[in-house]
Amino acid sequence: MADRPPSKGLAVLGGAPPTRSGAATSSGRTATGAATGTAKRGQTARTAGGTALDPLAQELILKYRLKFGEAAATVAGQEAITKEVLQYMLVLPTRPAKTRDTDLAHLEDRIRTRLLGGTPSKNSLAAAKRGQGADEWLQMVEYDQALGAARQRQEEVAVRNRQSTLRQQLEAQMEEHERQRQQERAQEEAYWREEQAQLRKAEEEEEARRRLQAEIMLKLKQERVQQMQERVNKREAALSRRRAEEALEASRTAYDTAEELRREEASRVSAKLALREFLSGNEANRALKEAEKKRQWEEDAAFQRKWEAILNKQEADRREQLERIKRVQDRLQEAADRQGEARRRWLETPLVERYFKQREDERAAEEERRVARQKEVAKQVTQAVAGQLREREAARMKMKQEEEAYAASVAAKVRAAEEAEKARKAALQEQKLKFRQEIEAQLRDAAMRRREAAKPMTETERRLNARTLQQVATWQSTGRLSLPDLTGASAHAALGGATSPTALSTGGARAAAAAH
Repeated sequence: MADRPPSKGLAVLGGAPPTRSGAATSSGRTATGAATGTAKRGQTARTAGGTALDPLAQELILKYRLKFGEAAATVAGQEAITKEVLQYMLVLPTRPAKTRDTDLAHLEDRIRTRLLGGTPSKNSLAAAKRGQGADEWLQMVEYDQALGAARQRQEEVAVRNRQSTLRQQLEAQMEEHERQRQQERAQEEAYWREEQAQLRKAEEEEEARRRLQAEIMLKLKQERVQQMQERVNKREAALSRRRAEEALEASRTAYDTAEELRREEASRVSAKLALREFLSGNEANRALKEAEKKRQWEEDAAFQRKWEAILNKQEADRREQLERIKRVQDRLQEAADRQGEARRRWLETPLVERYFKQREDERAAEEERRVARQKEVAKQVTQAVAGQLREREAARMKMKQEEEAYAASVAAKVRAAEEAEKARKAALQEQKLKFRQEIEAQLRDAAMRRREAAKPMTETERRLNARTLQQVATWQSTGRLSLPDLTGASAHAALGGATSPTALSTGGARAAAAAH
C-alpha cells in the first residue's frame, strides 16, 4: 500500500493553487509550521525566526541565494526562499527519488516567480483555471509516480525473492560441488593409500626375494666350500691310504727279510752242527773245535744281538706306522660316518677311484640340476618383477592421463567461466547503456512535462481521463493504490487510460523506470 499524499494540487510542491476569490489558502502557513516543526530537529542552521534547518535545506537556501543574487539579498527574498525550501523539505520524504530533479526545477520556478515578478496567488479567473488544470495534470503525474513506485517496490520484492531463491540454489549447488569435491578427494586419498600399500607390499616382496636370493647364494657358497673341503679331505684320505699301504708294504718287506735272515741263520746253525759232528770225531781237532765253537758262539751271539736290535727297531717302526695308519683310518672312518657313508677300510685303488669319480659325477649332475632350478626360479622372479613393473607403469600412465584430463576439464571450466564473465560484463554494459538511454528519455519526457504542465486540462481531456482522475481522488482520500497485473496489455489499463500527450509520456516513462 502506497503512502497517502499530504495535500492536493500544487501544495505538494509547496505552493497552494489560487482560488476564484483570489485568496490563497492557508496551506502555505500550515506547511511552514510543519516544516518548522520538522526542521527543529536539524543541527546546523536556523532561520530568521529561530527555526533549525536541515543540512539539505541549508544547502538549497544557500544555493538559491547565490543564484538569484540581488533579488535574494533582501529580507523578504530570503524569507521567500526559506519558506519555499521548507515547504519542499516537508513533502520530500513522500516523493519518489526519481522525481527529485523535476521537483527541484519546480521549486526553482516558484522561487524565481516570487523574487522576480508575478505571484501564484494572482486574483484572476484565467489564473485560477490554469492553476486548477495544472493541479489536475500534476495529480495524475503524482498518481502515476506513486503507482510506478509501488510497482517498483513489488518488482524489487520479486527480484529479492528470485535472488534469494537463486542464492539458495547456488548455495545448494556449491554444497553439492563441495561434497563431490570432498568425495573425489576421499577417493583419490583412498586410491593413493591403496597404491602406497601395494608399493610397500611390492617392496617387501622384492626385499624378501633379495634376502632369499642372498640366502641361496650364501648356501651355494657354503655348499661349494664344503664340496671343495670334501675333495681336499678325499685327496688327503687317498694320500694317507697310499702312504699307509706303502708303510704296510715296507713292514711286510722288512718282515720277509727278517724271515729270510732267520732261515739263513737256521741253515747256518744246521751246517755248524753238521760240522761239529764231523769234527767231534777228531780228537786232535777238538780243542780247535772248541775254540772255533766258542768263537762261533760269540759271533752268533753278536749277530743275534745285532739282528735283535734291528728287528726290535723294525718292530717299533712298524708299530708306530700301524698306529699312525690306525689314527688316519679312524679319522677317515669318523668322516665317513658323518657323511653317512659306509666305506670299506681297505679297497683297491681302481675301485676307489671309480667310486670317487662316480660320486663326483653324481654331485656334479645334482649341482647342475640345482643351478638349473635356481635359474628357473630366478627367471620366474624376474618375469614377476617385470610384470609388476609394467603394471605399475600402466597405473602411473593411467593416473597421468586422468590428471591431464582433469586439468583439461578444469581449464575448460575456467575458459567457460571467463567467457561467461565477459558475456555478463558485456550484458551489464549493454544494460547500463540502455538504462542511460532510458534516463535520457525520461529527462526529455520530464522537460516536455514541465512545458505541458502550464497548459490547462480541457473538458474533453477531463472526460477522457475521468477514470484516472477518479483513481487519483481515491488514492488521495484513502491512500490506497489499485495495483493491477503488471504484465501484458493490463499495463495500459493500470495507467488509467490517459490519452493526453502528457499523461502518455509520463506513464510510459514510469513503466520503463519500474521495469528497470
